[in-house]
Amino acid sequence: MTEPVKGYFSTSTFQSFDGSNFTTSGIDVKFPYGLSVYTGCGTNFKGNDIGVFDIKESNKYNPNGVINHNARIRTKYNDNTLTTQVRVSPLSVNVPVGDKTSIYVNPHYVGQYNYKEKTWTNGAGIFAGVTQKIGKDMTISFEGQRYNLQNISDNNGSNWSFNAIFSVKL
Repeated sequence: MTEPVKGYFSTSTFQSFDGSNFTTSGIDVKFPYGLSVYTGCGTNFKGNDIGVFDIKESNKYNPNGVINHNARIRTKYNDNTLTTQVRVSPLSVNVPVGDKTSIYVNPHYVGQYNYKEKTWTNGAGIFAGVTQKIGKDMTISFEGQRYNLQNISDNNGSNWSFNAIFSVKL
C-alpha cells in the first residue's frame, strides 16, 4: 500500500561559522515512493530574499530504513540570482535511538550551476544531526555541516555551519 500525499510547513536555517546565514520557509509536499516537492522563500537577512524550489527523492535500501539514499535538486531565484544545485547522497544512515529520536549522517556530492555566470561548481560535504519528534505531527532537527570536503584542509568559517530544521504536518 502506498503512503498518502502529505503536506508540511517547514523552516530551515543554516548558520555558517563565518557569520553568513540562509533561512528558508515553505510548504513541503511528500508523495508516495519517496518523492517530494518544496516551494518557499529564503533570505540571508540582508535584503537578498529569493524563491526556493526543490524536487527531492529519498528511499530506503533496507526494510528497517537505517541505510538509505537521497537526492535533491534545488533552484534559487530572484532578480539577481538563478542557480540550480544538485545534491546526491548515495549512502545516508538514520539510526533510531528512542521512540521519537534518531541520529543521522549524510555524506554527499553537490554540484551547482549559476545561470547568470554560466559556471558549474562541484563539491563534497557531510552533515550529521539528531531529529526529535514532538507529538505526532512535528519534528525538530539540529545538525552540524561541513562543506567543501574536497579541500579538507580549508577550515575557514564558510565551510562549517550549524543548522536547525522545524517541520509540522498540515
